[in-house]
Amino acid sequence: MFQVLNIFNVITWPLFESSVMLIWFSTLLGQHHFSKGTVVIASMILYVINMIGNSFESPLLRASLASTLSIGVLFYIGWRQSIISSKRVLLLYASVSSLLAYWVVNFEMTMTSLVSVPVFVQTSLDFLANILAVILALTFRRLQYEWLTESFLDKHGIQLQILLISSLFLRIMNDLLAYFFAVQQFTGSIWWDFFLLSIILAIIFVPVISNQQELLLDKINQHDVEMAASQSYTQQLETKYSEFRFFKHDYKNILASLEYGIASENMSDIRSTYYSVIKKSNDTLPDPQILNLKYIADLNLKSLILVKYQTAFEKSVSFNVEINAFFDIVAIENDVTFYRVIGILLDNAIESAEKAVKKTVTMLLTDCEEIVIINSCTQRMDLTKIAKLGYSSKKNHSGFGLNFVQQYVNQHDNIELTTISEQHHFIQKMMFTVR
Repeated sequence: MFQVLNIFNVITWPLFESSVMLIWFSTLLGQHHFSKGTVVIASMILYVINMIGNSFESPLLRASLASTLSIGVLFYIGWRQSIISSKRVLLLYASVSSLLAYWVVNFEMTMTSLVSVPVFVQTSLDFLANILAVILALTFRRLQYEWLTESFLDKHGIQLQILLISSLFLRIMNDLLAYFFAVQQFTGSIWWDFFLLSIILAIIFVPVISNQQELLLDKINQHDVEMAASQSYTQQLETKYSEFRFFKHDYKNILASLEYGIASENMSDIRSTYYSVIKKSNDTLPDPQILNLKYIADLNLKSLILVKYQTAFEKSVSFNVEINAFFDIVAIENDVTFYRVIGILLDNAIESAEKAVKKTVTMLLTDCEEIVIINSCTQRMDLTKIAKLGYSSKKNHSGFGLNFVQQYVNQHDNIELTTISEQHHFIQKMMFTVR
């Protein structure tokens, strides 16, 4: 029975190590799923490497060859599949995966070396340790654990260098201690295993905390920008409201002037009042038939469109609203963030149209299901970059606008945003799902 278990353990041990390495590697890569062919080929190569490494008589070769070649195989897999372009980042992921794959078994061997156990029990514990290593790796994968992004590591080159050197140093130290353990010059130390685990966890979690801190600071900065934008929007509304109040007040004087002109049948006064005041006011105020605001139930949305119409008029941009049916979406009513999102999209559309030859912005509201904003533009936009935080195609702009829009859409399952960029038109289509 012992002989069968020992042979089974010798055969399966490299398979367990190979599987655990691949699981950790794919997990650290951001839940990357390798193709079945890649998994089979990689597992076979890693299996052969571990079998060959275990066959060497030299304990030093056994300790170092398998781990070094395994790191090389993982690195090659990631590089060939173009998962990550940075070779240093790939090497870091591969070395950390190797450390995590070997730790459970090393810890078990350390524990059993401190006490006297029968050979049969030792072999059984070795087998169980390999199973536990697989379970732990799969558990982290099922938790959808994600480590660091390539962009973060590339941005922090010194931190990446420290992490890489630390992981490779630990790998060398671990192999060296494994050699001393094999030649019985080192009986194993539980403190070393916990120290090794602590350093591995530090390599994994310290940069994660640093990354989260940066993301939090970015959110705070973004919130400040959003607050400034909200205050600016509120000031615009207050300004427009004041203008309409003055206009309403002046209109009484206009009516009085017209009444006097009509009573005295003085056509000169009537004509002067019409051309100097009424016609000018009629040109600046939006045409209800053009905007079709009577079809919009949401007063806040209606007010927002009026403000943006006035902004477009001041920039000589033609602003039209096309709506042929009553538009009322209860899900977005009184959602202040939604109005800010529409305001951002309209501001961007107006600014882009202002630079075009044909300065037009058209807003379509269809069947309580879609809001489409179409504006003229000078060139086709790169859709892979426009929603990234900090990116802007305009000078002196923070680049928070479209990123904020995308975050809002991502947080609402009932809203979908489609962006289309053509040579002379830019289209933002927001679709609503009634639940």
